[in-house]
Amino acid sequence: MPSTGGAPSLRGIPVLLLLLVVYMLAQPAAAQRTSPFAVHVVQRGENLFQISLKYNLFAQQVAQANGITDSNSIIVGQRLIIPVVPDEAQRLVHIVAAGETLASIAAAYTRSDTQLLAQNKLESADAIFVGQELVIVPGPADSGAATPGADARAIAGGSSHSFTQFGESVEPFLHTVTAGETLFEIGLRYNQTVAAMVQANNLLDPSQLSIGQRLIIPGIQLPKLAQDLPPQVEAFTIDPSVLPTGRSARVALHLNTPGSVSASFLGRRQPVIESADSLQHRILLAVPMFTEVAIYPLELVLALRSGERSFIVANLQVIGGAYGYQNITINNSDLLTADVEAQEIKLLEDFTRNFRPERSWKNSLSLPAAAAMNARFGILRSYNGGEYDRYHRGVDFAGAPGTSVLAAAEGTVILSDRLQIRGNTTLIDHGWGLYTLYAHQNETYVQPGEVVLSGQVIGTIGSTGRSTGPHLHWEVWLNGVAVDPLQWVQQTFP
Repeated sequence: MPSTGGAPSLRGIPVLLLLLVVYMLAQPAAAQRTSPFAVHVVQRGENLFQISLKYNLFAQQVAQANGITDSNSIIVGQRLIIPVVPDEAQRLVHIVAAGETLASIAAAYTRSDTQLLAQNKLESADAIFVGQELVIVPGPADSGAATPGADARAIAGGSSHSFTQFGESVEPFLHTVTAGETLFEIGLRYNQTVAAMVQANNLLDPSQLSIGQRLIIPGIQLPKLAQDLPPQVEAFTIDPSVLPTGRSARVALHLNTPGSVSASFLGRRQPVIESADSLQHRILLAVPMFTEVAIYPLELVLALRSGERSFIVANLQVIGGAYGYQNITINNSDLLTADVEAQEIKLLEDFTRNFRPERSWKNSLSLPAAAAMNARFGILRSYNGGEYDRYHRGVDFAGAPGTSVLAAAEGTVILSDRLQIRGNTTLIDHGWGLYTLYAHQNETYVQPGEVVLSGQVIGTIGSTGRSTGPHLHWEVWLNGVAVDPLQWVQQTFP
C-alpha cells in the first residue's frame, strides 16, 4: 500500500542509500568531507555507458560499485554509486579565459600569485595562456592573497582589457584521457600519428592509458588574438578553446557601451544573439564535419551606438573528432545514390539555416527515447563495401517498434513528412538556430506549426526510409550544420 504520510519508514528508503549512509557514518569526520562516492539518479533514456562517460569512468567501474551484472537492467529513478577519485575531488580546475591574469584568478579564489605558481609549476605570471587549466587546491586562504575586488570581478566579466599575446608558447596543449579512449583515437582527433604522441609523452606502452591521464598534443595552438581587446570590451570568452569537428562552441562578448556585433567564421556569417540592453552578445558556433584540421579566424565587428567601429580577430584551432568507422549493408541501393542524399541534405540545410531570435529550450536537451543507444554521431560509414566517405549525422536508439519518441525540448514543429532516406521525419525549431530531428518513425503525432513541450510524445519508433531495422535516428542541427547531439545532452548552452 502506498504511503499516506506520517513518519518515514525504512521500507521506503532505497537499500543503496542505506548502505551509503551507514558507510559515511562509520567514517571519521575528515573522511566524510571527502567521501569517495557520488550518487547519480538515472534519468529517462540513460544507459550505463552514457552515465559512466559523464564521470570519466568505465561502465565496468560503475557496475562493480553497484553490484550490477546486467548493464541493461538499470531503471529510471535508480540511484547509482559513482566512485570518485579522492585526489580529483579535493581540487578545482580553472580554465583561463581571455583577459584574465594570474593576479585576478588568484584573488577570485583568495589565493596568492605565489601559491598558484607553485601549485601549477609555473615559472612566472606571464606564462599563463587562454584555455590553460590551472589547478586550484582548496585550503585556508593565503595571508598574502589580495582581497577580492576589481581583479576578482574581472573573472565574472569585470573591466580587464588586457590579453596575453603569444609567440611560440612553451606551454603544451594537454588532452585529458576519458573512458574508452585509445592513443590511436586521440591522435586521429588531433591529426597526430601514434608515434608522434608516444614521443611527445615518453610513453613506454602506448596501450596503457588511464582515465584522467594528461597527454601532451604536439602542434596544437590555443586561441590567439590578432590585437588587444578594444576598450569597449569587458569580457571575451570562447568555450571550448579548441574546436573539434562536428561539435558546438560558445562565444560570449560583453561590452561596456551599447552596440551591435556581427561575426564570421569558416567563411560563413554567424548569427549573433543580443541582449535587450545591447551589452551582452552570444554566438553559437557549429564546426562542420570534414573541416580540415587547421587554424581559422573568428572575425567580429563591433558597431557602437556612438558611431565607433572596432574589430576583433581570434584565431581558433579546429581538430578532428575521432569518431571511428562502421560498415553498413543496405538492400535498396537506390537510396545510396549521391543525388538522393544531397537532395535530402539540402532540404534540411534550408530548413535549419533560419534563425529565430527567441529561445524555447531552457537547459540541456533530453534524450528522445527510453532505449539503448547503438550508434553515435560522426562515425564514418562504408555502405555495401564502398569508401568511408559519409558520416552518421545523428545518434541511434535501438527501441522496439511502437516505442514512444519524445521531444528533446520545447519548440515548434516545422516539418512532419516522409523523406526518402530518413523515412517518417519530424523537425522541431527550438530557436537561436537550434533544431532537433527524429527519423525512421512508424507514426508521427504532430504537425507543422504545433508547439510541443519537452518530453512530449511526438511519434513512435519504426523502420521507415533507409533503415536496417527498427530504431530512432536523432539529429541536432545548429545554424544549418549537423552537430553531435550528445554534447547538447551533456552540456548546457549557451
